[in-house]
Amino acid sequence: MKKYISILFFMCVVNSCSENKSSQGVDFLSKIDQNQIEIINDSDQLTFFDSVENPIKPQYTAFPTGSTQPKGWLFEFMKKDLDHGLVGALPKLYPGIKKDDLYGTMRRGGLEDVPEMGDLVLTGEAWEKSIMWWNAETIGNWWDGFVRHAFLVNNAKAIAESKRIVENLLGSQDKDGYIGIYKRNLRYKHKGSNGELWAQTTVFRMLLAYYEFTWEERVLKAVEKAMGLTMDYYNKDKKNPFKLENSFGGATHGLMMTDVCETLYRITGNSKYQDYATYLYRAFSTYGINRSFNDVRYPLLMDRDSLFIGHAVHTYEHLRSLLNAYYNTGHKQLKMAYENAMYKLGHCILPSGAGHGNEWISGLKADPADTASEFCTMFELRDFYCSALRKTGETHFADKAEKLTFNAMMGSRNENGTAITYGKSDNCYILNGRTASGEEEEPRFKYSPTHSEPAVCCVPNYTKNYAYYLDQMWMKTEEGMAAVLYGPSKITTRIEDVSITIEQKTRYPFSDEIIFEITPEKPVEFELSFRKPSWATKMHLEPFDTSLGFYKGSYALKRTWLPGDRITLKFENRVKLKEFGNGEFFLERGPLVYALPIPHKEETLKEYGLEGFKDYYCLPREDKHMDMTLPSQIDFGLTDGKNGKTSNNNDPWNGDCFDLVGHINHKGVLRKVKMVPMGKTVLRKVTFKKN
Repeated sequence: MKKYISILFFMCVVNSCSENKSSQGVDFLSKIDQNQIEIINDSDQLTFFDSVENPIKPQYTAFPTGSTQPKGWLFEFMKKDLDHGLVGALPKLYPGIKKDDLYGTMRRGGLEDVPEMGDLVLTGEAWEKSIMWWNAETIGNWWDGFVRHAFLVNNAKAIAESKRIVENLLGSQDKDGYIGIYKRNLRYKHKGSNGELWAQTTVFRMLLAYYEFTWEERVLKAVEKAMGLTMDYYNKDKKNPFKLENSFGGATHGLMMTDVCETLYRITGNSKYQDYATYLYRAFSTYGINRSFNDVRYPLLMDRDSLFIGHAVHTYEHLRSLLNAYYNTGHKQLKMAYENAMYKLGHCILPSGAGHGNEWISGLKADPADTASEFCTMFELRDFYCSALRKTGETHFADKAEKLTFNAMMGSRNENGTAITYGKSDNCYILNGRTASGEEEEPRFKYSPTHSEPAVCCVPNYTKNYAYYLDQMWMKTEEGMAAVLYGPSKITTRIEDVSITIEQKTRYPFSDEIIFEITPEKPVEFELSFRKPSWATKMHLEPFDTSLGFYKGSYALKRTWLPGDRITLKFENRVKLKEFGNGEFFLERGPLVYALPIPHKEETLKEYGLEGFKDYYCLPREDKHMDMTLPSQIDFGLTDGKNGKTSNNNDPWNGDCFDLVGHINHKGVLRKVKMVPMGKTVLRKVTFKKN
């Protein structure tokens, strides 16, 4: 029966299925195919790669995955997402995760091998013929998020399932080392768009995380063998993986194999992996075919004043590959490319910290109402910020990562963790499956636990959110370790062969205080540094203020640490009025952006047969927010004057924790209103005109 369905699918694609209406929406279809008639060869602009390299040493080094574990509200949050939310439920909501053994028994040799894919409606467009890779993104990213959650919250059942996933993958590995989704008639032989490198990237990232949770050497060896095979097929002396007759998202996502290279280099110390990462960025920059997916190609970055136009997820994730190539080589040309990319990125950032792009950036500057952000773009931009923080040591990247996490990313999730929005604008007045103008259908504008009409991509990336955040909270330095992101957590590591744990006790970002409890197994000397956020007017580290040095945005303290040592970090903070580029204003306090919540009602679209999970619209109950402006004198302050301590410590995202009360001008009358952290909102107004 499966074979019969697959053949029908194949016939449908070949014959265009003109009676079907694509589930992607008009905007997506109008921009995905910008393939050139002839392949553009820019190799003459890249000869600088052959000159002498002067690698730049990164400021920080990442700790192994799993070194930092969630505590407090963050532990409860992740546990709930695994036990009752999207992380644990996604395979039941989207059965393709369990049914499609695409790395094993259901590898792809042609379109006839593509199974039924939920609510995805295909019509025969050219880009659809590369659809064979699609489930690899969904499944690989969900595996990555699920496995990390399993170990981070120590769920025995989920750990056992993680082991089963890994065993099945290792069992499917061919003798030559191949781990991937293609049969022998296709693998490494692609002439057109494909998902070869991308499908490997998603599972290799998971396997390397599993390795660092378990330290099972055979897992690392399996990944290295598979990488060795890929490196043997795709290299400067043989075949460029990006020289294709046509190119769509799967092929260009493949540049993110550089993530795997970076991790393998950190684990093994073998420089061949960083050399290969550099090769991949050069290879990607050499050939241009589809302008929709290559904003970060070197030749395009040389035009500083042009705006990004491409697929936002690709643009933001590719920034990591560019920066890595620059640090690997030290080439001044890549330094300029990186600086130009940062200039372009500045035009994309919304008040929430998100980079806009509900699929496409489209040459637009960020606008709080008219340019929405896809959850995948948020995740990939946050991952870039953390990568840039590691390499440069510039703490403003940590500020940006926290802002994005606690505002835009949390503001895409519903209260119970049973649905997220695929795309959402900062000023979100309605979610009804239509664009802001209301003129076109847009299936991404709703809450859903799958978003299976456009793609099951944002939900799997959501499952990785806080697991990846935890990995970036602490960094190794030459003298010790640095606290760069804040939140309730505990790191376990070794310095001078001494076991050390450091716990952050806090409700941050709903607190101006963090207590660090340092517990070495015996006295040991090393340096601890603590980031000073740019939004803090002052930061106190008690009892050591007078003895601290300050460098590149962090306070550092070197001493012999004893079991039971404590440092209390306190921020001096205030409500700030910030102006956005469109002349409107918004409120911030610390890492939190504030919004006026708009009362709404829900309209259910689809039930999943699993309690609490559904697709639904959110419709406003009133529209008076449209006439609200900020008065000339701003008077907003915390609701209780006690740092929101009336809220539940284990769930500060619900309740009145850190809400603000003040006055808004509504049709000439000052009205008292409550503004809440953006991460706690559904419909909302973030920016206001000012009288």
